[in-house]
Amino acid sequence: MSRRPGLSPRSHAMPVSISRLLCCLGLKDDCRQVLAHTLTLAKATGAEVHVLHAVKSLSDDVMHTLKANIGERATLDGLMEQRLRLARERLDEFVEAFWQEHEANLPGREVVAAKSVLEGYPASEITRYAVRHDCDMIIMATNKRGFASSYAGRVTKGVIKRASVPVVVVPPM
Repeated sequence: MSRRPGLSPRSHAMPVSISRLLCCLGLKDDCRQVLAHTLTLAKATGAEVHVLHAVKSLSDDVMHTLKANIGERATLDGLMEQRLRLARERLDEFVEAFWQEHEANLPGREVVAAKSVLEGYPASEITRYAVRHDCDMIIMATNKRGFASSYAGRVTKGVIKRASVPVVVVPPM
């Protein structure tokens, strides 16, 4: 029987240490709290941080409309790549603005081992990334606002259902 490094022989589910955190950002205001909590946890545990922004795939209807109105495949591919490039730029800008505001109180930038943008169904992409990169914990926002803010949103619930590691859900402040 193979087991993941860091697991004790007696328990196949309890990690001995936390070495890699996955910080999931939707790039909304509540994500500042998610990033702050992740970096605080990284400082306390010595873990490295992977920052991920999962972009929802365009619906089939939108894709059919784009294909019908854009004749050249290269143009369509360019637009799709531009969409992801803009998401990467937004992620970089968000993280940089966060560092500008909070750098004095948090661990150095070197704790962020990777920043990634993936396209697909966000809950699936998040859990797939966590497995591929051997993350010990996933930290994300509730993704709900207002009266129902105490409940997790669709993506958060999907991650909780799929994850094989603990999921920390940060409520809005």
